Amino acid sequence: MITTAKITSKGQITLPKEVRRLLDVGTGSVVVFEREDDKIVIKPARTLREFKGMLKGKAAPADFDEIRKKAKEHIGKKVALGGKR
Repeated sequence: MITTAKITSKGQITLPKEVRRLLDVGTGSVVVFEREDDKIVIKPARTLREFKGMLKGKAAPADFDEIRKKAKEHIGKKVALGGKR
């Protein structure tokens, strides 16, 4: 698949309908841009809610709000370091 999108004066693009369909994203969805060598890969962002229940019975229940707070802190630190791990 080859498709194009025009960059606006504000640096914005509209994801073509075919790309949105392939990524299964729509209005309000969040996408992640990742650099892989000389390419930029666009992926749908996963939320903590999507992972809820995956480890059910594996450990003591955790406070969802505390997990979310720690995740935001981790992402903030990662962004501050320029995406380096």
